[in-house]
Amino acid sequence: MTAAVGRYSLGDRVRVKVSSSGPNPRTPHYVRGKTGVIVALHGPTKAPHDHRGTYPFLYTIAFSISELTRTAAKDRVLLDLHEEWLDPA
Repeated sequence: MTAAVGRYSLGDRVRVKVSSSGPNPRTPHYVRGKTGVIVALHGPTKAPHDHRGTYPFLYTIAFSISELTRTAAKDRVLLDLHEEWLDPA
């Protein structure tokens, strides 16, 4: 048995799609179209609540506050997003 491999690696820059036709529509609007960096890999996740099988690969993405709000703040927001929502940046 081989481990699941995602499309992205730690440190990759990704852009969140504006919309996705995949099984997980729950991506916050404030990050759609924004660019962040992969800081953790979680692999595919089971979907016990809706019994749809397995969701696509899950990543933690770091977004700078300045990317999200266009201010000079140096903080960042971490958000878990599924691969179907991500494109290379």
